[in-house]
Amino acid sequence: MNNINLTPVATVFAIVCILMLPFSASADDTAARINLQVTEAIKQHLLSKVPDSRVEVSLNPVNQHLQLAPCEAPVHVTLPFHSGERITAKASCSTPRWSLFVTGRVKQYKAIVVAATPIVKGSRISAGKLQLRERDIASLSGDYFYRQQDVVGSQARISISADTPITPRMLTQANAVSRGDPVIIEASRGGAVIRTEGTAREDGRIGDIIDVINNRSERQIRARVEGGGLVRVP
Repeated sequence: MNNINLTPVATVFAIVCILMLPFSASADDTAARINLQVTEAIKQHLLSKVPDSRVEVSLNPVNQHLQLAPCEAPVHVTLPFHSGERITAKASCSTPRWSLFVTGRVKQYKAIVVAATPIVKGSRISAGKLQLRERDIASLSGDYFYRQQDVVGSQARISISADTPITPRMLTQANAVSRGDPVIIEASRGGAVIRTEGTAREDGRIGDIIDVINNRSERQIRARVEGGGLVRVP
């Protein structure tokens, strides 16, 4: 067997490397635990806001040169910064006491309402023009809809391309009554409700007060739009 003679400098270096091995393994384990607990905290936070969604978290590596000692209790995680896909979490340990910030990116997938076909500006939106498609909502700006019934009956404020997520800013309330439409006029007299036929003289959304003609008396009156084809005299 060949004998290997080390210089004093090489001997010291070898000893330092051997002594550092347990620390390196401990640092790797601490970093892995921090990563795991921060990831789980972020997922639970996002799922509490949007249940039944699918969350993916990608964290930047913890700096192992920080020489963090293993935490004797579960790491406490707070989320001070969250903007779209970017997220920053603060991981803190009480025993021994240390804290650090961990950054990363998140994706949160959920089925939302999108345009099934191109929707023309000013058109009334029907169920056939909509569909549910899974999207990364963390990358979307503004609000969106989870249910088609929340969009059906609205009017498109702008032209909407197919497969585009529908947002409230794209919509306006459609007219429930248009000028010339036949309407039922309701009026309360005591405990009785009187109904008669009429004709709208103006366009109106639900809640609007419009002019209508009482077809029987041919008098013009003001009435509140209650729904499609229905108005009520205040």
